[in-house]
Amino acid sequence: MEYLGHDLTPDGIQPTDRLIKAIVDFPRPEDDVQVRRFVALAGYYRRFVPDFVAKMSPPTSLLRKGTEWAWSAPQEEAFTWAKAWLSQKPVLIYPDYRLPFKLTTDASKTGLGAVLSQDQGHGDQPVAYASKVNRPTVSNYSISELECLAVVWAVRLFRPHLYGRRFSIVTDHIALKWLMTAKEPAGRLHRWSLTLQEYDFDIQYRPGKENHVADALSRGPVPMTGERADDGDRPADDPVIGLQDVRSVTEEKVAVVNMQYAAEPMHGSTPEKQSDEIDADVDGAARSVIQAAAVRRVEAAELGVVQFTDDGIKREQDASVMVRSLLRRGAYRS
Repeated sequence: MEYLGHDLTPDGIQPTDRLIKAIVDFPRPEDDVQVRRFVALAGYYRRFVPDFVAKMSPPTSLLRKGTEWAWSAPQEEAFTWAKAWLSQKPVLIYPDYRLPFKLTTDASKTGLGAVLSQDQGHGDQPVAYASKVNRPTVSNYSISELECLAVVWAVRLFRPHLYGRRFSIVTDHIALKWLMTAKEPAGRLHRWSLTLQEYDFDIQYRPGKENHVADALSRGPVPMTGERADDGDRPADDPVIGLQDVRSVTEEKVAVVNMQYAAEPMHGSTPEKQSDEIDADVDGAARSVIQAAAVRRVEAAELGVVQFTDDGIKREQDASVMVRSLLRRGAYRS
């Protein structure tokens, strides 16, 4: 049965013959428009290919702005390889939820890679491949942090398959073992640790030289458009936020507002009026952050993630000049 360009067979999911024929019969590109069309057509099946982006980098490099058109041997080799690989109709097996999954991850400065696989009696077979380009800020993480982030990203991505089930994580770095056994991890490591505590898994160490597929994916990642930021600095679905975060963010916003007014003085405005407008902007920025944090605290408490006491909240409020100012003005009531 064909569904959305895929053949659903007893053995698994395969690319459909109709689209594979279109890929095999695609003429050699003569300009960047045709390269873009071919890469888009073949890229529709990238989840069937463990190193698609790395293999296709020669032709895609011609799409960069300012690059002179030059179809040479590397481009021809990649073009021919893509046709040959996809003509074999690679198979992704159907997941069997009665059996354990294996999640293999890897990370590099370039990106993150993961393979979800399962042994259904014929050795490990892929259920899905995934890769992701790192944001510039994430590229500055240490390799230990990147390896941990790869695991957090992958378990979130494959959550429908993994949540509530026992599975194995295969990684080529021992940082994950340390993260799960550390007594007092700090910052984003602490948040990642909390995320992973939702899952039931064991950790298997595999040296990088044996971790071929995930290693290739992390070094040839797929750019993801429209994807939420997942650099680990503040996970989008992490309900934990402390009042220390509120204070630092609030005062940072105040500093930004003050710098904006200093750099761009308001013409035709009196000093008194300008001062009032600055106060209004500062109040609005601080109040929005504090109120958002209050909502997040309630949600977190309901989820049983973190508990705050009235005394703790008051201590944090007293420590913040901005919060005390808002309380005096009556702009925010605790």
